[in-house]
Amino acid sequence: MALEWSAPTLSESRAPGASALSTPNISNLLYLWDRRTLFIGSLADQLDITQAASALIVSLDEPLRVKTRDMQAAVKCQSLLLAAGQTASVELGDAVVAVCYLDPLNDDYSALLPLMTRVSPTLHIGIREEQLFQHAFRRMTEKTPRPDEAYATLDRLILRGKPAGTVADPRVARVIELIKQSVTENRPVEALAQEVNLSVSRLVELFRQQIGVPIRRYRQWHRMYITAVGVAQGQSLTEAAIAAGFTDSPHLSHTFRTMFGIQPSVIFAQLSQMKVFVPLRPELDASLPRAATNIRHTDPVKSFARMH
Repeated sequence: MALEWSAPTLSESRAPGASALSTPNISNLLYLWDRRTLFIGSLADQLDITQAASALIVSLDEPLRVKTRDMQAAVKCQSLLLAAGQTASVELGDAVVAVCYLDPLNDDYSALLPLMTRVSPTLHIGIREEQLFQHAFRRMTEKTPRPDEAYATLDRLILRGKPAGTVADPRVARVIELIKQSVTENRPVEALAQEVNLSVSRLVELFRQQIGVPIRRYRQWHRMYITAVGVAQGQSLTEAAIAAGFTDSPHLSHTFRTMFGIQPSVIFAQLSQMKVFVPLRPELDASLPRAATNIRHTDPVKSFARMH
């Protein structure tokens, strides 16, 4: 039986008498889509992040402390937007956080940037209607929405009624597609450039300009996504890492620690203690256009690998 859940509208406020910082005992959630990833729960005390994808981070209770390389002191906030390629240190403490890695091909980052109330060249914090985001993420932990419902809520929060549209150059989109199709291969940049009729230098420039990170970093990021999917589906960390194109576990650990400042075992060890939703087939992935209507009435237990 499908789980019943109604996503809040943008005009909905929190329940009367509820504290803006009130977070009950929650179930950690992880949704893995092809174009976005959403985690809600507790993480390590501090993350030293080198972003391979843009991300929105929202604390559901305690303030976060954030510092970039060019800042002399950390600042406190309840929400922040990090661009792809950005480096930052985020002190989480005991906070329960929602971390949403955004769609690199669509409007997610550019749609959220104008909503940030404190913007500097290196740090974007304090999203407008912050309590709305907190309330929506709390609702998810309480009701455990189906993946298509959770994705639709992210659309409403991020896009604000605007239709999702691809903003990337179609040649960049094609390169990303090729990387995903050959995840275990280190397809040379020269081969990718030839596929889209660009010089190597032009492809490298265009990819970084539009996606925010070099091709190699994006490939590593996608391999970590594939690794997470594999672990959630029952593979060992080593098996999943090799299937995703890493040479071995140390290769994964080095890449993961470079991007997040912690060992992958810290995150993957929690998978048995959280609810994880992983699409078993591409047509069941709500982030892909062709999947938007196929999953709407399916049972999430049958359609997705779900771990408790």
